[in-house]
Amino acid sequence: MSNDEIEVRVWAVITLSLTGILVVSVLTILGGVLFVEHDMDRISPIDEAFLAILKDIMLLCIGAIGGVVGRKSLSSALEKRNAASN
Repeated sequence: MSNDEIEVRVWAVITLSLTGILVVSVLTILGGVLFVEHDMDRISPIDEAFLAILKDIMLLCIGAIGGVVGRKSLSSALEKRNAASN
């Protein structure tokens, strides 16, 4: 395998891992919030804490995935531009 093939596989594993963490976290926290009986007038403090954690996890993972994908696409675009100008 060439270095480019290895790099692509490593980035794919990183991206899929972060996406998996995001999906599992979201489903777990939402399941905990949705399937517990609570007062319907307002949200309980523990549910507010769960939703705050969920927001933080989502922002972290989405930012990381965007950074990984953006870095790879930017480097590919620069390589194509440099190859076209030569």
